[in-house]
Amino acid sequence: MDEILEIKNISKKYQHKNGETIAIKNINLKVKKGEFISIIGPSGCGKSTLLSVIAGLEEKTEGEIYIENKKIEGISSEIGYMLQKDCLLEWRTIYNNIMLGLEIKKIKNKENIEYAEGLLKKYGLYEFKDKFPNQLSGGMRQRAALIRTLAIKPTILLLDEAFSALDYQTRIKVTVDIYKILRKEKITTIMVTHDISEAISMADRVVVLSKRPGTIKSIHNIEFNVETRTPLNCRETTNFSEYFNTLWRELGVDE
Repeated sequence: MDEILEIKNISKKYQHKNGETIAIKNINLKVKKGEFISIIGPSGCGKSTLLSVIAGLEEKTEGEIYIENKKIEGISSEIGYMLQKDCLLEWRTIYNNIMLGLEIKKIKNKENIEYAEGLLKKYGLYEFKDKFPNQLSGGMRQRAALIRTLAIKPTILLLDEAFSALDYQTRIKVTVDIYKILRKEKITTIMVTHDISEAISMADRVVVLSKRPGTIKSIHNIEFNVETRTPLNCRETTNFSEYFNTLWRELGVDE
């Protein structure tokens, strides 16, 4: 796989009247096309800050970011971002929510409308297109939010605790659904999560950040001997618990 994203010496400092706070420091990471990366670390270590910097929502203090060897500054159309809340507009139908990104970017043309409608059909929401968000389950809402993000055809997707608002049973089902969609669409994904099991079951690699200022403490390659990989069947393998115990111990060690 070719590298699609390079994060080079990224640091982020926040200035305040009592001095400064270093949120993340000297982050270096290369991500391959189609790869799924999970990022975990102690609370307050800068995981979400890192995603915001990659997305261009926060300005980096130092370092450079490259997408397909092109240096990017600010917000890039190549990147899609999903937050903890689905952020669906309650007064718009699911169909009109899906079209929102196309409208904002002024790319609501015949080709992109057909692509978005195809996603709705492919992933089981077309029959609900005229419903409003409050008429859908939490899992279906999250699927709609993902389709809205994919409709603008990002090459990289950032997930910031995207499933944490769901109850446990729904969360497991949604991660399976969304994992299948991302794999099928070959979307490069970086996910921040506090859930070690979620990180392991979905990722090709798990990046562990240190406590603040967040630096990369370690990177773990995740491999499962399963015929068809899903987050659910990964949890049932013997080496899942080995990965979990390794990461649990690593997160629990004081530095």
